[in-house]
Amino acid sequence: MFAVTDHFSMHPDRSRGTAARSGLSLLIGGLASCVSQAVEPEDILHLKVGNLNIRPKFSTALTANDNIFFRDGSAASQALYGAREGDVISEWGTGFGAVLGRNPINTLGFGYNYLHRFYTDHTEVSSGDHAAQFGAAMEQGRFRFSTDHSLSLLTGIQGGNTWLVQQNDRLVLSDAMRVSLDITPKSDLYLSGQYGMTDQEEGSQFNDIESWSLAGGYGFQYSEKLRFFAQTSYGVQTSSRANRSWSWDFVGGSVGAEGDFTDKLTGTLQFGYQQRSSSLTGERGGAPTVTMELEQLLGRRTQISLSYTRANQVNVDAVDSTSVSDQVRLSLSRALGNRQKWFASVFASYWRNDFSASGGSLSGRSDEATSLGATLDYRIQEWMTSRLGYSFADFTSEIPSWARGGIDYQVNQVSLSVNVGF
Repeated sequence: MFAVTDHFSMHPDRSRGTAARSGLSLLIGGLASCVSQAVEPEDILHLKVGNLNIRPKFSTALTANDNIFFRDGSAASQALYGAREGDVISEWGTGFGAVLGRNPINTLGFGYNYLHRFYTDHTEVSSGDHAAQFGAAMEQGRFRFSTDHSLSLLTGIQGGNTWLVQQNDRLVLSDAMRVSLDITPKSDLYLSGQYGMTDQEEGSQFNDIESWSLAGGYGFQYSEKLRFFAQTSYGVQTSSRANRSWSWDFVGGSVGAEGDFTDKLTGTLQFGYQQRSSSLTGERGGAPTVTMELEQLLGRRTQISLSYTRANQVNVDAVDSTSVSDQVRLSLSRALGNRQKWFASVFASYWRNDFSASGGSLSGRSDEATSLGATLDYRIQEWMTSRLGYSFADFTSEIPSWARGGIDYQVNQVSLSVNVGF
């Protein structure tokens, strides 16, 4: 069920699992030494060369996870794949973010991040991830342009909210561009495009995913802080594995609003409908789509956030089937005390992925995931923060076409982390 690979030359030495256990003390001690030698944090963490601003960042974490392979606790599952296994994982991360430009209107940004995980007992699955980002924004008269791109090489265990689990390498690419033109002082026309790709290593149980979409619309600035918009979209999503591919066309429309709805309520609301079809499978269907992201201030120190999305999608663990997913998340955050040093938050989320309208081999499948958690943050300095967190996740998948009928697993996780950087 699990395949461990190491054919990328950029993989760090995985035999160093015990060397990272003191990461928290080493990082804090090293920075304290710099301060004691009269070196200001800004000298290291905010470098300026003309109009170029470079901000290095560092992180370290220690995590206890009681089910690193996302295994079902049932006797039948344990007989096939083994019992649940936990571990203590040390993480080291480093990277930088850079911005070129005198103002936020016309800027060029780029960055790189690396994160390595050291497993204490399961050193064979220690792994590292690389991520690079690039973005730009430009405004000239009535014309505005923005673009964002990211490229990641992920090498860790792939699982969670899927019925498959495997450690494998995969390349993830994401591109987005947007062009808008003001046609009156309060209205504009815009065109946006997105492209995404997940390329799994050869022989992986997971699917390659490729998607692109175009959207065009009209926006109206109702007030200084509130904007309405309407748009139509068209896109293609393709899932492939073992030299076979399945593609779906998606056509839809939506209306929405974004900005400040009241003095204390801000966010985005978008409602629409999307039709999907596949000439290969003959599948046709449609579903309402929703994007909702709202933040409400409750006094000066407390904020509540609510998000909900409903969308058609292809999946990395279902090569010939599409699904309709619903995800809702509620979180509450509060600043503690008067010094703005301590912050606490709690969250709960629910996700459902429905394949009932799919005509593929997994027709009738239904996935559900519930998660709960809490964090406590402490701002040690303006440039250093720490976090203590706990999370619980429960995933259930009912698969009528599978002999076992489905899978059900839970994961508990406790972590302590330190982040350095502006």
